[in-house]
Amino acid sequence: MTSKSLPSINLLPYHGERKARRRQRVMTGLGVAAVGGAVAVLLGGFIIDRQTAAETQLNAILTVENARLDREITEVNSLRKEIDELLQRQNAVESLQIKRNRPVQLLEELVRLAPDGVFFKTLRQEDEKFTIVGVAQSNERVSQVLRSLSEVPWLANAELLETKAITMTNNLKEQRRLFEFSLRFSYRPADPPAQGASGVPAAPDKAGKGA
Repeated sequence: MTSKSLPSINLLPYHGERKARRRQRVMTGLGVAAVGGAVAVLLGGFIIDRQTAAETQLNAILTVENARLDREITEVNSLRKEIDELLQRQNAVESLQIKRNRPVQLLEELVRLAPDGVFFKTLRQEDEKFTIVGVAQSNERVSQVLRSLSEVPWLANAELLETKAITMTNNLKEQRRLFEFSLRFSYRPADPPAQGASGVPAAPDKAGKGA
């Protein structure tokens, strides 16, 4: 029995084509990956550029607002300084007005508080202190004058310096026993101006000055 030989088949072209298709798929995958990577890089760069532009614009806005706030703060400080200067001038004018009215006010007050049986002979001023010399019918009248001076809100430190008995002759040639006295008092120091909530001194209360 004779054996027949099988025909030979060349598989090299098949393996070559298979390798070529595999290489083509690999190259296609690499190309897709490269394109995807490039797109991702482009998108990332675009997003970063937009964020950078937004931050740059925000920084520019903040710079402008900071400059505006600095100008407003400077204006507020300038206005506050002007207000302080105006208040100081107002206080100075009111202080001068009070000092100008003090002599008349003091004389009116002395006339008002002097009880019957008391008359004042002299009134002497040294700076802010005053000395009165007068004559009274009794020591009780002198004490009454001293108490009345102590109750005046814009006067202070009323004190009796001296009292002595004297004899005086009236128009009818009658001799009477009286009491000569001297007492001293001073103006009460003005209270310092109150501070407001913003640190600006409040305007003085005119009623509290006794004007």
